Amino acid sequence: MGFGVVSILNAVFRRAFTSAGLRSSSAAVDADTTLHFWASPSLVPPSSDSKSNSKNGSDGKQRRPVVVLIHGFGPDPTWQWASQVGPLSRHFDILVPTLLFFGPSTTRAPDRSDAFQAANIAALLAGVGGGEEEEPREVHVVGTSYGGLVAYHLARALQVQGGRWRVGKVALCSSDLTKGPEDDRVLAAKGGVAEVTELMVPADTKALRRLMAIGAHDPPKYLPECLARELLRKCFGAQREGKIQLIKGIATGHGFKIAPLPQEVLIVWGEFDQIFPLEKAHKVKEKLGEKVTLKIIPNTGHLPQQEDSKLFNKILINFLLPSPPISASVK
Repeated sequence: MGFGVVSILNAVFRRAFTSAGLRSSSAAVDADTTLHFWASPSLVPPSSDSKSNSKNGSDGKQRRPVVVLIHGFGPDPTWQWASQVGPLSRHFDILVPTLLFFGPSTTRAPDRSDAFQAANIAALLAGVGGGEEEEPREVHVVGTSYGGLVAYHLARALQVQGGRWRVGKVALCSSDLTKGPEDDRVLAAKGGVAEVTELMVPADTKALRRLMAIGAHDPPKYLPECLARELLRKCFGAQREGKIQLIKGIATGHGFKIAPLPQEVLIVWGEFDQIFPLEKAHKVKEKLGEKVTLKIIPNTGHLPQQEDSKLFNKILINFLLPSPPISASVK
């Protein structure tokens, strides 16, 4: 029974991506690392006979700004961004990378930091999106939870890298850039575990249920054990040791200093986030400088983009679009 439900959900979320025009692809960013990603056609590396090095996309339309959506810990990125790709695709081209140790993306390199994840996405962007003779293309960077840490580093890396990309705006959702060891201890205690890795990378259905109870403001009241086992196996079980190393490799709290970003920054937070409590949103805002807007989504927890996708999408798209904001087409 569990297998059927999880498989159906997986198909539904993948369908949301394909319906938004996204294609599944992979690219070697260097000799050690290959990234899987979903992308709009203009961002998929063309075949050798394709004439895509013009200022227009392969479909003849003017190239649009790009939004990079970076997922957090948990299931496949199609599950995490299914409600966003459709509305965003009406205004932007989209790139959704699969982070290392979260699916078919692979590396032989030893680095496990969030900055390393960002460097690989920057390398991926260097190989897609058009010819070198074009004017720099605008890219907006959006990340949720752990993906927000990666998004911060990506914005800084692209700023230094320059070249074909110009960072437009940055959006961080439920992402505590100020996180330190004490925050991990508090979260572990809240989850009833000894180490935060036991909560964020569950090894059994009991730990999975703890994570779901803390992650969502209104978690399922009943989850059959067969379904919990299948969710654990399909969405959390693979590459578990690599994910644990990623948590241990997070740069924040280990001498890392947050510097303000030159771009406009949007911070979105769930009102009742138990993973990163709301007071951390104000602390992140303070650290990132004057060009920061904080939006709090009522009655949501750590997953506001899923728990209230309509309001989240309206806030995000109005932020990313040029002024004045356009909200009528956001659903």
